[in-house]
Amino acid sequence: MYQLKKHILYLTVILFFSCADKQASREHTIQDANTTSLVLLGTVQDAGSPQIGCEKECCKDLFAHPGIDRRVVSLGLVDTENSKRYIFEATPDIARQLNTLKKYSTSNTTALVDGIFLTHAHIGHYTGLMYLGKEATNARKLSVFAMPQMKNYLETNGPWDQLVANQNIALTEMKNEKAITLTPKLKVTPFLVPHRDEYSETVGYRITGPNKSALFIPDIDKWEKW
Repeated sequence: MYQLKKHILYLTVILFFSCADKQASREHTIQDANTTSLVLLGTVQDAGSPQIGCEKECCKDLFAHPGIDRRVVSLGLVDTENSKRYIFEATPDIARQLNTLKKYSTSNTTALVDGIFLTHAHIGHYTGLMYLGKEATNARKLSVFAMPQMKNYLETNGPWDQLVANQNIALTEMKNEKAITLTPKLKVTPFLVPHRDEYSETVGYRITGPNKSALFIPDIDKWEKW
């Protein structure tokens, strides 16, 4: 049930200069303080690990001995030179994921990031936003990038509209295939992909760095639908 992201996790985890989450580097140490990097923060399906009521062989020991690296799919983006950090997806594991991500930046060690990019309105991809409200961090105008339907969903449905009203988050509307320049070294371009779009559209992201680019598609239906 908590297998690697069922549909597609196409992280061409091409670190722009450095490597990110190596298997042998569980302490998440910084490889090079002057890098632009991707950091793999999670690969697990929306419902987490272990999932409620799971009695399969793969689950039975995880309640007693949780796997520290079993987190819902998420990607971090770091531009150390410009002291910027971003995260793709606001998962239920966001607290631990943000804590991991800040270890990759020596110049910016604040708990929160400079922006959050959302893909769609399914539980593992946006519900971490709840931890930005007054019950938790009580963030101040944290930038959240969302497509038009996703933005409207957050603005018109509780409890998410409270985050907007209280200015815990500041929503930025994206457009299909329109690049957003984050720093002189980083651009992010959303593009629509086919998926179950009950509440919002679904996007993947093309992340363009100073030398290379990466593709992030956490959820997609059959490729032939695209």
